[in-house]
Amino acid sequence: MIVEERSIGEAYIKALEAVVENKVPYWYLTVHISRPVRDAGMKREISSLEVRDWLDVINVEDKVFKAFSRFRFSKPDPWTKGFTGEDWINGRIKDLLHPDGYYNKALRSGFSFDQLKEVEERLRARDRRGKKMHGGTSNALVCQVFLPHEDLRRACFLRPCAKGLRCLVMIDFKPEGDTLNLMAVFRSQYFDTKAYGNFIALAILLYSMCRRTDYRPGAIVSTANKVTFDGHGNCFTSILSGKE
Repeated sequence: MIVEERSIGEAYIKALEAVVENKVPYWYLTVHISRPVRDAGMKREISSLEVRDWLDVINVEDKVFKAFSRFRFSKPDPWTKGFTGEDWINGRIKDLLHPDGYYNKALRSGFSFDQLKEVEERLRARDRRGKKMHGGTSNALVCQVFLPHEDLRRACFLRPCAKGLRCLVMIDFKPEGDTLNLMAVFRSQYFDTKAYGNFIALAILLYSMCRRTDYRPGAIVSTANKVTFDGHGNCFTSILSGKE
């Protein structure tokens, strides 16, 4: 199933409701966010990893953000140790963008080189006329996050559960003309605690990469190969969608 909306919040609510109402025919779900970034002018440089510092740039959809940020989950976010939705969003941002983040460390040093830096240098390349250099190689800007020598080995141990495996498998930067799109694949994703924050974190990554390489932010396409929940369902969905 494919869910498509303009903002992160609209896409998230539509996807969440589809899952809760059993409208997703299979175990996987693709979410297409056509305008995840508000500020197409790319004028602002932001170094903060706190979501509130990004609200004028990232298209979170204000109503959804307010409801989600106030929601109190039954367990704390591993990064921030806080229980609110805002704490969980900030945890996802740090996972992807903080130097000690679980995903960031895999991207920066999981294969003995910095994958994001390699992509940035490729996207910054220009020909003698100053034009962006697109071709077959710019269709292969794929960064691997799931580390086989760590995650796959642990997953193959003969035990019922292996905690701490990376859920984000890969990210793929797709340039089209002057626009840069970002695709992501999760092997599994909690759609209550983590999906909304993951979408926001991906949007921040896209904005930051575009700003450094002189591209316009395009779409984010996120596929979860397994949609699941971390203990919150119908009540949570009703609150976020304004039905309660």
